[in-house]
Amino acid sequence: MMHESLKPIHGGMPEAEFKRFGLRVDNVLDFSVNLNPFGPPQIIKENWLKLFKRIDRYPHPEGRGIVDFYRYRFGIKAECCLSGNGSTELIYLIPRALHIRRAVVIMPSYYDYIRASTISGAEIIPVFLSSEDSFSLPDMDTIKSALKDADAIWLGRPNNPTGTLFKKEKILYLADNFPSKWILVDEAFIQFLKDWEHESLLFEPQRYNLVVVHSLTKFYSLAGIRAGAVIAHPDVIERIKRLKEPWTVNGVAEEIARLLIRCEEYEEESRREVLKERDRVYEILKKIDGVLPYPSVCNFLLCRWNCTDNLDDLICHLLKNRCYVRDCRNFQGLEGNFFRLAIRKRDENNRLLCLLKEVNLVFQR
Repeated sequence: MMHESLKPIHGGMPEAEFKRFGLRVDNVLDFSVNLNPFGPPQIIKENWLKLFKRIDRYPHPEGRGIVDFYRYRFGIKAECCLSGNGSTELIYLIPRALHIRRAVVIMPSYYDYIRASTISGAEIIPVFLSSEDSFSLPDMDTIKSALKDADAIWLGRPNNPTGTLFKKEKILYLADNFPSKWILVDEAFIQFLKDWEHESLLFEPQRYNLVVVHSLTKFYSLAGIRAGAVIAHPDVIERIKRLKEPWTVNGVAEEIARLLIRCEEYEEESRREVLKERDRVYEILKKIDGVLPYPSVCNFLLCRWNCTDNLDDLICHLLKNRCYVRDCRNFQGLEGNFFRLAIRKRDENNRLLCLLKEVNLVFQR
């Protein structure tokens, strides 16, 4: 039986919360999942019948369609890329393939860094961020000290759920000055950054100890398709590939990945509109009593509920009004009244903002 602490923890499950509060399950505006609010690119919809014809054919056993995307869209050599059924499959493969025994994890961060490392037999060395300095990332001396007794470090760029960014120069410094340590970087949300191509490690020359995981799920709004890749030195890719099962990427996902090569206009428009809306929402949240938002570089905002002592008051009120945010109390380091909201379309964001203002008034009476 799986230990309680190792059960997967994710957003996108409002049904469980409806049941927890004894409410009738209903459709919601789901702010708990950090997807591109504009949905998948139009080219996918236009080619859906062609994609359907792929379901009676075997895909490539190594998911070459996804490798083609990274090769032709970002110029990454095929031997430096390994596709996966979403980036999470690869996050679980990496600790096993690299025989990681002690892993530094910034907390709070994506739970599966901890779970994947623990399942593979690794001990976790936590480095906690603080709300007092807006979850600013630790200084280099703190990282060096933690790495001294570890063989790997997990870093989210940007970090989920805090929305903070560990600068590229610092990552490269770690990789170059600690060649015996694995620097494991998750760039699932990197394409939401304004200057993402400058900031991303995808375009850096491969270093043997630098492993970058990237997702097509978030930015291209493909949560149900599951597509991602790990980018690393060819020798490291071969090590990971030895443990990877064949045919984990389906044929439809392969063909969709190839279509994404032609979506630069969609990318630019999505990034521009999401970041503009994030800035607007953040400024409004700062003016709502009882809600404290934290700065973010990407498409979601971490907030703290201060209007009452129990975040359930907010969660229940929002569910009754068919909105759902990510309860962050199960992130280590966020056991207080923290929640996260994804940036959606303007009218949808306005709906949530109105409810936050309203619930604040309700509980101040």
